[in-house]
Parts: sequence; structure tokens; C-alpha cells
Amino acid sequence: MNIAGMNITFRHFPFHYFLDCMDNLGINSIELWGGEPHLYVYRNILGNIRSLRREIKSRNMKIICYTPEQCIYPYNIASSDAHWRKKSVEYFMENLYAALELDTNMMLITSGIGDFSVSQEESWKYASDSIFQLTKVAEMEGLILVLEPLTKYESNLVIDSKGLKKMLEEIQSTSLKGMIDTVSMHLAGETPDEYYSFLPELGHFHLMDGDGQSDAHLALDDGVLNWREYLTSLQSHRYKGSCTLEIMGSNYYQNPRDAIKKSIEKVRELEFNHLIWRNSL
Repeated sequence: MNIAGMNITFRHFPFHYFLDCMDNLGINSIELWGGEPHLYVYRNILGNIRSLRREIKSRNMKIICYTPEQCIYPYNIASSDAHWRKKSVEYFMENLYAALELDTNMMLITSGIGDFSVSQEESWKYASDSIFQLTKVAEMEGLILVLEPLTKYESNLVIDSKGLKKMLEEIQSTSLKGMIDTVSMHLAGETPDEYYSFLPELGHFHLMDGDGQSDAHLALDDGVLNWREYLTSLQSHRYKGSCTLEIMGSNYYQNPRDAIKKSIEKVRELEFNHLIWRNSL
């Protein structure tokens, strides 16, 4: 199981500290969160992006996915405000080209959130059109966009496997793939099997625990999610991608290394137990 670290947990530390911790923990795959103070496309000029890429490669690390901030920054591809929506699409276009400069072939996007003053159908149309624009550029550049369902607390559009399926079928792009976020999936009352029922290939996977009631992204075994069953399911479906530890929250920001270390140990313990079980058959 390929586990990836994510710098969002280290948002209050310098980026090199994050890389040092990943080195120390034996992780060479990272999901790069595009947000301050580490990387933001409207502040980091091209030279800075290339410097970041060199620093990552010098440690023999690979960016398996680039995830620009899209929940707390003022961008929303589903907005009914045409000017804001246009600026939001432009923001993701800038990030798309940043992903290419960073030498990764995958970027994460979401559906945004629809304005409550208009119908969900209208907001869906705005989101679909925005994503379609992004896929056309992604297709030309050879970049994969993975569409992440948000939780019901973050969006009113793509929040479960049914919404994901609908959006993928509507856009019909070879550059657009579906992915799983374990917290969103649990809050929707689903399992990986629901996703695999319609996905020819799972594009990406966010692995964390949760409290079962909110969108809290917890370290493994700090919550109530059946994350071990999720990983077993991925293995049964022969998932070949990475599992990113997207751990967030004030309880982790002061000491992010320990949160990541604890979760990695839990996964490695699970893999070890599975190996013993297989060898005993």
C-alpha cells in the first residue's frame, strides 16, 4: 500500500520541515497542497515553483497529486456570480499549469458549492460547465483531474458516489476520474464498493479517520471509521494508486509529525498482519 504524506497538516511549519519529516518517516510520495505559506499560484512566481520542484526531487520524492486550496479561499466554480465563477475557473487553470511545472500528472478538484438563493439544478450546471472547461485543457496537456466528493457540510453538489457518477457521465472526459475521501464516504453512508460499482478505475484515495458526525479529518484510530475495511476493499479491487493521509485540525497542527507517524504505523501494522494471515493459508 503506497502511503502519501500531505503538507496541509504542516501548514504552520516551513515546507522544508514537512519534507524533513517525510524523509524521516520513510515516505517518498507526497500530495502537495497548494496553499499559504507553502505554495500559492498568485504569489509564487515560476522560479519559486521550479525551486520547490527541485527540492522535492533532490530528496527522491514524487508528487503523486497536486491539490490547490479550494474550500477556504475565495474561489467557487459553482457560483451564480458569473464574474466570480470566471475568476474561479482562471484560478484552477493557473493551478493546472502549476501542476505541470511541478511534474505531476494529477490535480484534485471539487464541484464547489451552489448558492442557496438558486436551485441546485442551476448550480449543478455552473459546476459542470466549469469542470468541462478544465477538462478540455487537461486533455490537451495530458493531466488527470480527480474529482473529490465533499461532505454535506462543505457542498450541496457532488457529495457522494451518485453525484460523482452523474458528473462523470455528464462531462465524459478521459481526463476526469473519480476518487474517494473516507470522511465524505462515511457521512454519505457508503463504502468503496459503491464507487467501484461504476468506476472503471479509482483515480485517488484520501485516507483518514473521522468522528462519524462532522467533516473532521482525524489521524487513524482517533475516530470511529472502519478504515481498515476500506483498505482491505481497495486491495480486493486491486487499487494501484496512493492513499494520502489528509489529516487536519487544531489538535494536529502543533505536532503534525506525530499524527502522521502514528497513522503510518497503523497502516504498516495492518499490512504486517495481512501478510501473516496470507502466509498462514
